[in-house]
Amino acid sequence: MNQRAAGYTDFKEKVRAATDVVELVGQYLKLRRSGSNWQGLCPFHHERSPSFNVNRERQNYYCFGCHKGGDVFSFIMEQEGLEFKEALVFLAKRAGIPVENSFAGGRGRERLDLFYRINESTAEFYQKLLLSPQGEVAREYLSRRGITRESAERFQLGFAPQSWRQLYEHLSAQDFPPEKCETVGLIRRKSSGPGYYDTFRNRLIFPVRSVPGRVLGFGARVLDDSLPKYINSADSPVYTKKAILYGLDRAWRTIRKSRRGILVEGYFDVISLHQEGIEEAVAACGTAYSADQAKLLSVYADTVCIVTDGDAAGQKASVRAAGIQITVGGRPKVAPLDSGEDPDTIVRRDGGAVFAKRLAAAPGYFEFMRALVRERGDRPVEKVRAIRRILEDLTAFADGDLHLEGLLEELSTAFGTEIRVLRGELKKVRKLPGKRRKELGARDAEKADAETDADADDESGMERGEKFLLGILLSDTGERDALLGILSAEDFGDALHGRIFSVLSELGRPPRPEELGKLFPDPAAGAVVNELTFLDPPRSDTANWARASALRIKLKRYLELNRDFQGRVQALELSGEPVQPDLMAEWRHVGESIRRLRAEIDAVLAKQKGTQSL
Repeated sequence: MNQRAAGYTDFKEKVRAATDVVELVGQYLKLRRSGSNWQGLCPFHHERSPSFNVNRERQNYYCFGCHKGGDVFSFIMEQEGLEFKEALVFLAKRAGIPVENSFAGGRGRERLDLFYRINESTAEFYQKLLLSPQGEVAREYLSRRGITRESAERFQLGFAPQSWRQLYEHLSAQDFPPEKCETVGLIRRKSSGPGYYDTFRNRLIFPVRSVPGRVLGFGARVLDDSLPKYINSADSPVYTKKAILYGLDRAWRTIRKSRRGILVEGYFDVISLHQEGIEEAVAACGTAYSADQAKLLSVYADTVCIVTDGDAAGQKASVRAAGIQITVGGRPKVAPLDSGEDPDTIVRRDGGAVFAKRLAAAPGYFEFMRALVRERGDRPVEKVRAIRRILEDLTAFADGDLHLEGLLEELSTAFGTEIRVLRGELKKVRKLPGKRRKELGARDAEKADAETDADADDESGMERGEKFLLGILLSDTGERDALLGILSAEDFGDALHGRIFSVLSELGRPPRPEELGKLFPDPAAGAVVNELTFLDPPRSDTANWARASALRIKLKRYLELNRDFQGRVQALELSGEPVQPDLMAEWRHVGESIRRLRAEIDAVLAKQKGTQSL
């Protein structure tokens, strides 16, 4: 680690040490002590009974309602809509810690502030022109598009008149250097002779803002059918199209509460949906949806519903966007539209309530892809193409990744293909160059179509018990060693829980709070572990309860093995094939284990009963 990186880490940890999570959260909501935790109503979703817990010893928080958790940095990022470095500076200033120029930006920050002021002045200038006599043609256009004056003001829409120098003269009058205005793309240098001219002319203006509300750039649309229909600000020191979402400055609080984002294609789609009360809508800014935009949206949303135009290009864009969202740990859904439809025309024609129903009925990405296969005749080759397309996205995750295992299970359910087959196909896809991953053959189609219908037992009954036991393994208690002696990762019905167990078992001791982020960097595992730190065993007799629960979990796995052996033996007998002695010996071993586990469970329960009667 170089000196600057080490200094940054030291600064971050100094800010962390100076910030008490209970005190910080207590400034935003009312907290009351509950045992070793503090509780309050969650600021990230609506609730009537408090499910938001804060722990001073571990310096973290977790909500059992919306399952949001983290540390002081993640809390302030969520609450204030800040990026990490902004949150770091925010908390440093709050704690009275001097912020070095290398962390806050120094002269570079002053330079960026100048660009922000130029953009803000431009947005105000164009907004005034929209409301002036010059803007009448643009106001009439907005009226025909069904955009109200209130919506135009809310999104600070503006109008660039058919003038070559009106904006340039406005910015010059405020002493903004023309070369800086050119840097952010608002004016352009003349190709012949000295001077500048305005970039946007006779267009409707859409200011694009950061989450905290600063104007970063602009989109501009013609008021007729001329081309190009849209032009957008070029990338600049304060604007990177692929990292910004239009409307997120208006939508992030609603998205954070509902944990759902709605991704649409155009500026008017966003404004029309917000106008109809669907305030989670955002759009990419004149560019294809990117991984940076997906990561940004995932800060606020667990689920992203993708809604694109109902033509072939829109359908292709939906599949691509959903695949990108998967790669950043998101849960995409796709709301299919009919050909010729877009969100703007639907809400204007049918109203927001009808469109909201479409969103609610939107299938998950895997189910959407399965439906496309059925529309194309449900041929094996189409099925394999769809699976391979999805597996291309899943190559973003390393083999054995906890989140990947969950996605493979969902894909298995959606397509009726065994997980072992999917894992094998994933290995093949990983070995192929990018272009060849899209080349699918009928030979693979027939193979994948034949290996289907994996048996999936409902394991939800043990899920909470598994979580309680993992919570015990996170703490330094006397039951920890006993549980490690009984259980193995294979005993857990939830693959994610099994992998968490493996990490905790290999560590050989209870993890320290500051280690959790490094031990469980995967978002899905991190969220579960955060929840586990706030779980308390449901019984006062923790030792006996934990042992009985562990034995039951192990028993469940042996009962499943017993059913498996029974099915294998019956299949051999029906086919007239001999049952090998080794197979029968293994089955007998499973039966003996079941009897032993049941006896151990009965003994623990009797001990519990005796303890309770004293």
